[in-house]
Amino acid sequence: MNAPNDTLRAQFWLCLARAFLPPNSPTARTALREALADDLEELAGALDYPIADALADYRRAIAAAPADDGLLALYSRLFLVPGVAHPHINAATYLDGTPHGGTLRQLVECYRACGLEKDDSLADLPDHVATQLEFTAWLFAAAAARAAGDRHAPATPLDAKDFIVGFVARWAPPFRQDLEQANIRFALADNPWLHLARVLESAARIETGAVPATTGEEDDEIARLRREYAGRQPDADDLARIRASLAEQGLGSDHLEIPPAARDTAAGLSPLRPPEPPRHLARPA
Repeated sequence: MNAPNDTLRAQFWLCLARAFLPPNSPTARTALREALADDLEELAGALDYPIADALADYRRAIAAAPADDGLLALYSRLFLVPGVAHPHINAATYLDGTPHGGTLRQLVECYRACGLEKDDSLADLPDHVATQLEFTAWLFAAAAARAAGDRHAPATPLDAKDFIVGFVARWAPPFRQDLEQANIRFALADNPWLHLARVLESAARIETGAVPATTGEEDDEIARLRREYAGRQPDADDLARIRASLAEQGLGSDHLEIPPAARDTAAGLSPLRPPEPPRHLARPA
C-alpha cells in the first residue's frame, strides 16, 4: 500500500464511520442524504472497492427514508432499542455472544497500544461500529503520514489490515445479516444502514482478501438463544442454568451478580473516543 492510497482509504473508512453515528443534527442528516453516496462512490472508484450495487441500493433507500427526525427515529428503532432481537451497533456482541465479553477489553488494549485515551464525553462503549471504523481510518492515516515522511506521525504496533482482520471483518457479516432480518422483523420497506453494512463488508473483504467465517455450531447456538431470549431478561431459572454451564467449563459466574447496567463500571470500562485524524486527512463535505 502506498501513501496516497492509504490516505484515500482513511477518507473512505472515516466517511463510513460517521455514517453509523446517530443522525442527531440537520447537518448529519443532510450528509447522509446528499453527500455520503457521492463521497463513497468517488473514493471506492479510486480504491477498486466493488460497492456499486450496494451504493445504488443505498441511494434508493435514503431517498425513501423518513424526512427530518424520522431518519433518527429509524436509526433508533434499529440500533438503540434494548433487546437481543435488534442489530448490534456495539459489535463485540457478534464475537462474544454477550455485550461484556473479552473482545471489549481487547479493543481497549488496541486503542491504548496506539496511544488513544478513553473520553468520558462519548456516551458509548469502545466496540461501537463507528468507533472501530474511525480507528481503522486513523490507522490508515497514520500509515500514510509515516510513508510521506511526517516526523510527527504516530508509530503503531498494528496496521489497519491487522485490525480489520482481527475485528471488523469478523463481525461485518452477522451485522449485515441482522440488518437484513430487521427489514423483515420491523416490516420495513428498506433501510439505508443495511446497504452501508454491505459496503462495509465488501471493503473489509477487499482489504483482507476474504472475510473470515463466523458461522459454526457455537454461532448457531448463540443465534438460537438470541431468538429464544429476544425481548426479555433472564429469570432466576435462566441464571441457574447459566451458572451450571459455566461451572461445568471451569468458569466463574460472579459477574452474573452484577446488574448489566453496572458491568461496564465494575469492569473498569468507560466510553472511548479515538483522537481526531491527522490534519492532512481530508474530511467529507
